[in-house]
Amino acid sequence: MSAKTTVSLTTTAIALLFGSTAAFAADANAFGERLKAVAAEQNMTLAYDSASSEGDDVVLSGLTATPEGEEPAKLGDITFEDVTGSTAEGWKVARVPIADVDVTEDDTHTTVTGISIEGLELLPADRSSLPPAKQMSALYFDKAGIESLSVEEKGTKVFDLSGASIENTINDDDTFSSDFDFGSFNADFSTADPETVKTMGDLGYTKMSGGIEGSANWDPKTGTVTLDPFEIDVENAGNLSFTYEMSGYTPAFIQSMQQISQQMRQNPEADQNGGMAMMGLMSQLSLGSADITFTDDSLTKKLLDYYAEKQGTTPDQLVQQVQAMVPAALAQLNNPEFQSKVSDAVSTFLKDPKSLSISVDPETPVPAMQIMGAAMGAPQTLPQVLSLDVTANDATGD
Repeated sequence: MSAKTTVSLTTTAIALLFGSTAAFAADANAFGERLKAVAAEQNMTLAYDSASSEGDDVVLSGLTATPEGEEPAKLGDITFEDVTGSTAEGWKVARVPIADVDVTEDDTHTTVTGISIEGLELLPADRSSLPPAKQMSALYFDKAGIESLSVEEKGTKVFDLSGASIENTINDDDTFSSDFDFGSFNADFSTADPETVKTMGDLGYTKMSGGIEGSANWDPKTGTVTLDPFEIDVENAGNLSFTYEMSGYTPAFIQSMQQISQQMRQNPEADQNGGMAMMGLMSQLSLGSADITFTDDSLTKKLLDYYAEKQGTTPDQLVQQVQAMVPAALAQLNNPEFQSKVSDAVSTFLKDPKSLSISVDPETPVPAMQIMGAAMGAPQTLPQVLSLDVTANDATGD
């Protein structure tokens, strides 16, 4: 090979190398600008000092995030791993690890570790060919979570959380599922204000531990949304479980709601018109079922003991007072059958606290406007309209 040929090949390689680097830099800037635009749609202002590429990764240096009406949060240098795509086609990011947080303000020390987002997508402006779950927003992710969060006050740990995550799935039939686990938490009330310390101490909860989790599903074809279940579980207190099914939550409904919300933000003086438009949208929704159940794990007895002592009476006498108050409170409904059902359930639960449930289970979904109309015009009919039931100590709650 001649020296001339060698020089020519070397020159070409250098040109390709520099051309490639320039292309990567342009992609990094394009990615950063698209991220800013998508964040703005979520009422979040993003800013950064520079955008650069390191192989397949994009690094945004000096990134700050400012939620609408709040102070900016400094996120520092954030690396977006394995970035592919374009603004026109949409960007995909395999993983976004976020640096651990370690902040001290006055006597409060906060640390957060293991923050990450997986399967992040910045979707294109034209999303008509994508699954409905990706048409509703330009931002989508498969999974996000944190390993731990800890808060200390004056050297004493007052709160910690571990293993929080949200996982989203678009199924083969285009239905959307979301499983969320807010992790296990521990709270210590010993350093709170004196009144809180005394109250929680009297209740026997100087410390509290538990977890929160749930799952939701959406079928865009029918507009059916289900939450089954959402649970708050607190050790030595109880479990609160909430489920519901609602229909009418279609892609068209969501887009209309987003448009009205945007118009209301842009023109606050038109809130009244926006509110009426929202009311019109609500008429498209129907309630299929709902259930809220509290399963006791000693909380009820502790509350009865606490309030009985404050009132200078006994827990049994307090129970009798509550039993007398419930019928009086429901008398204005002018629905003796429902009044008796609720009174019996409350009495049964207070005498032997196991579980208390309020459920809605009509034969067919009830339109939201029908519920609102009954509530305002004929509240005594609501139990029949909703097939409302109140039960205590069912086998499912034992």
